[in-house]
Amino acid sequence: MSTRATGTVEMKSWDEKTWDGKPHNEVSGHKLTQGTMVGGYHGDLEASGETRFVMTYADDNNCESIGHELVNGALGDRTGTFVLQHVSGYHDGTVTGGFTVVAGSGTGGLAGLSGRGEIVWVEGQNGTYSLEYDLPS
Repeated sequence: MSTRATGTVEMKSWDEKTWDGKPHNEVSGHKLTQGTMVGGYHGDLEASGETRFVMTYADDNNCESIGHELVNGALGDRTGTFVLQHVSGYHDGTVTGGFTVVAGSGTGGLAGLSGRGEIVWVEGQNGTYSLEYDLPS
């Protein structure tokens, strides 16, 4: 039986550059970028995460992204690390997306973790997440 975890996520740092190394906000219109984000999860998941993203912008207000995030902390009463694979979009100031726990990525008390979830993040605010997950007994 799956367990549901919910809470908020805050951005602690963000660094995004075009593929040729220019700051993303200095290039307008269609572009490809790569970024790194450090964030903090609060709620049922108390953890830090570092994500590497690759993004494709159609214009300055819309992009699609994929990324992998190493999460380190406590989920419920267990601690360890795991990796999330993100697929998301940024449209008119809001990020919406889904993520999946990468199979076999859990360590420590989170070994065997599986699950999937979603995130909504309005620019300038903390995001919200929900995760449906399973852990072996």
